[in-house]
Amino acid sequence: MMKNAGVFFSLSLLFLFVVCCFMLLNIQIEDYTMLQRRTKHDFETYTPVSYVTNKIHSYDAEDGVCVLVVNDQKVIKLSDAKSDTYLYKSGKSLMELCVVKDMEPDLTMGQPLMACHDFDVEQDVNTISCEINGVTFYVNIRSEVES
Repeated sequence: MMKNAGVFFSLSLLFLFVVCCFMLLNIQIEDYTMLQRRTKHDFETYTPVSYVTNKIHSYDAEDGVCVLVVNDQKVIKLSDAKSDTYLYKSGKSLMELCVVKDMEPDLTMGQPLMACHDFDVEQDVNTISCEINGVTFYVNIRSEVES
């Protein structure tokens, strides 16, 4: 009788261990998938924000940054001595188009950068306000801008 109780106790302990392992594995899988979803969301949200902010800062010179409407579409125009760069939304992508200085842009020729669900941009005297993928942010321009 004692022998059967020892076997039963050992099997019960093994069963409890296996159940706990599966529960722990299930919890870890759920946490990992949640982390993946959050990382993907953060990448899709903050990568375009960071990219546009850094681009605006890199072209921050007198008359280097302005917001225009081209073909009924709001674009950010970034200018330097030799070229103009346009940032805009087309379809579901944030697009970038580089053209020779003062050349008329063809927005169908831009290169897709990353996913972008919504894009809106406004310009004040020394501030560009953007909304990309539901995130509104402001970029202060250190140089004077012609409105």
